[in-house]
Formats: sequence, C-alpha cells, structure tokens
Amino acid sequence: MRTDVGALLARAAAVVRRLAGMPDYAAYVEHARRCHPDRPVLSERDFFAEYLSARYADGPTRCC
Repeated sequence: MRTDVGALLARAAAVVRRLAGMPDYAAYVEHARRCHPDRPVLSERDFFAEYLSARYADGPTRCC
C-alpha cells in the first residue's frame, strides 16, 4: 500500500501545530467561507499574525 508522503507530512504538521496550541488554517478557511461569505478570508500569514497578536496582546505570559 503506497501512501502520499505530502499528505502525510501535511497531516503531521497539523498535529504538531495543534499540540503547540496553534489553530488550523484550513479549518478557519472552511468556517469563514461557510459562515461569513460576506467577509474576506485572511491569508495564512495574516491569520497567524492575528492569532499571535491576540495570544500575546497582554504581554509575555512568563517572566523570562
């Protein structure tokens, strides 16, 4: 049985992001298109920049 290495690597990357607490961009795109068709979909770069800004808006989460 042959597996698609690209799909396997993409899935592994998604698992690592989820373990690290990062949101799933593909799930965001699907949700945005289905539930908010009147709004533009953020690029992947903008999506993660917004996530990081919201995550660390109150400053560092630890002292060092």
